Amino acid sequence: MYTVRIAEITGCRYTGVELNASYVEDECKKWAEEHGVSNQGEFYQGSMLDPPSHVREQKYTHILSLGAMLYVHNDIDKFLETIASCSTAETKIFIWDFVCNKDWAECDELNRHMKMEYPIRSREDVQERMKNSRLNLTEFQDFTPYIVPGYKVMERECRKRDPNMEFLTFPLMGKAFMDGTMSYVYYCLELK
Repeated sequence: MYTVRIAEITGCRYTGVELNASYVEDECKKWAEEHGVSNQGEFYQGSMLDPPSHVREQKYTHILSLGAMLYVHNDIDKFLETIASCSTAETKIFIWDFVCNKDWAECDELNRHMKMEYPIRSREDVQERMKNSRLNLTEFQDFTPYIVPGYKVMERECRKRDPNMEFLTFPLMGKAFMDGTMSYVYYCLELK
């Protein structure tokens, strides 16, 4: 869990928002306690589109969305506005995201793993929405080449246990990265 590890390494305070209530109680809070950082912040159950009011009303020095934004690609404008409303001119915003490089209708195999009810947006579409938001894109990088080697190992190990990938479908994401269907990207933003 990124939040706990960052707090452990840096000593920073944190506020975490997670949709799954049992994950907050059974994993997040437990892990924070085990790693000695439970006194540095709190985890709350809530949506990143509509976080609890005590989260939404705060201003933060840093906002991280690490691999979660794809779950709100169907309402990305609201997500970006939520981030902007929790930011000041000094807030640093870091987002890791997955973007689709093909028409989503051609991504049946990938969606067998992801089970998305709506399309994953393209990089161009996400960046256009950022441009039309109250946020300014200050840095962008495609990290796909750096994560492909890990997926090759993952696929090898999953196929040992599930040769037809009926249950262990995570390697389908690796295949999507390797064949250019999907990219893993980084955005750095700030208020305009």
